[in-house]
Amino acid sequence: MIRRFLAVSHEATLTGAPMNLLHFLRWMRTHASVEVHTLLLHGGPLAGRFEEVGEVTVLDRSPVTSALSVAHEGLARLGSRRLWRPVAEARLRPQLRHLRDFDVVYLNSATSVRVAPYLPPSRLLVSHVHELQVALRNWQPAHERDLFLQLPAAWVAASGAVRELLVDELGLDADRVLLHHEFIDARAVADRRVGLRRIEALRRRHRIPFDAPIVMGSGTIDWRKGPDLFVQLAAEVRRRTREPVAFVWVGGTLEGPDWERLRSDVERAGADHVYFVGTSWDPFPWFAAADLFALTSREDPYPLVALEHAAMGHPIVAYRSGGIAELLGPAGPDAAAGLVDHLDVVGLADQVVRFLDDDLARRAAGSQLRERVLGHHDVSVAAPALFRDLSELVERAGG
Repeated sequence: MIRRFLAVSHEATLTGAPMNLLHFLRWMRTHASVEVHTLLLHGGPLAGRFEEVGEVTVLDRSPVTSALSVAHEGLARLGSRRLWRPVAEARLRPQLRHLRDFDVVYLNSATSVRVAPYLPPSRLLVSHVHELQVALRNWQPAHERDLFLQLPAAWVAASGAVRELLVDELGLDADRVLLHHEFIDARAVADRRVGLRRIEALRRRHRIPFDAPIVMGSGTIDWRKGPDLFVQLAAEVRRRTREPVAFVWVGGTLEGPDWERLRSDVERAGADHVYFVGTSWDPFPWFAAADLFALTSREDPYPLVALEHAAMGHPIVAYRSGGIAELLGPAGPDAAAGLVDHLDVVGLADQVVRFLDDDLARRAAGSQLRERVLGHHDVSVAAPALFRDLSELVERAGG
């Protein structure tokens, strides 16, 4: 039986892995009467929401531990365990020693394993993996990768693509790698309504034509999410149609090297129909304004934002990479039509234009996706299944 549960999150940002974890912790606290504690390796805007579920510990809040953190990470990159281990002990043991007597320590995201050696023993140590090839192949320092392969009793894969990577490439025991697709509070998303005036206000603020359909993109503005491919897609669609089509990207920090490179692409392409609006605490009004969602990620295990748009009945166009095909394919043939080969910008533009021009196809794809998400990826369905598997693992471990 699971009575006390420690979740370790690498951060508390408005991104997929922390948000998926928050959905799970809320369900456990409400429906399974589990005492929840969260350890955040880094803070972020979701920290307050984790505090609503249970006690939260945030690493390195004092000047001393912050300084030790800098020293620890710098020495670890140099690779000498003799140098960094004493610093790691001095930094982490005092901050983590109160986290004892947990039935489950749940490492959310692969990199959270870095603190596992410094935590008091638990009945079960599990790693929930939300990463794919590029992230895991380039994981440094190497000793953390070794911990990830050796310490957990089991791993939870966020998609079939992640599970295949863990088993076939990293050589993990297939019987110890559980498949649980990401999930959201799909019914809350599907039932939420946004007034037309609010959507019109967003268009007016960003000077988006009121008669232009909106193709939505979302995420950070790094290489993995492909915001540059979103700009390429927008330019290709503009070449196909005389009617105005707005491409709106929600999320990311509009400063720094990634943003300057991206802004240069927008300016040089003359893509004045592309709007990067930055991070929003509540992106739902933007999502409600969308006609379809374009996932331009080069690598994405199972994006929550795609589940949110699916719950809203929006068709999705995407490259056939990562886990997205595991959502669109089973949803139905109309939804699956939105998939194209990896980096086929022309093919993706074909599907965007087709969905914008064909109301029946757009509604059919959106309906199939909404039904799929409500039936398989709502927290009321997915969280109990994950909890059952974890409970069985605790029982086998003598819990």
